[in-house]
Amino acid sequence: MFDQTFSYVLAIAALVIGVMLLTGHGSVFMKGGNTQARAQKYDEKKMEKFSGICLILIGIATGVDAFTESMAAKIAYVIILFVILAVFLFLLRTKCLKK
Repeated sequence: MFDQTFSYVLAIAALVIGVMLLTGHGSVFMKGGNTQARAQKYDEKKMEKFSGICLILIGIATGVDAFTESMAAKIAYVIILFVILAVFLFLLRTKCLKK
């Protein structure tokens, strides 16, 4: 029961924050770390858009995972998360760099 409830909360939070980042209203979630170095190296607007898209995808995957029970679905969920994060890191390193 707790596992399912946590999955619902996580999915809703990821979707809400993802939409906020995608629409440009979630810059507060991009704070932390060395912001000056990040601002010099990366395009902040592109980072927000890609982060928003990835969080929406993670939210959708987590929501679908909350309804599944099989071990194969759980393994597929973990693989999907790794693929989303790998694509995000690739896009961050290639498309979000300032030129």
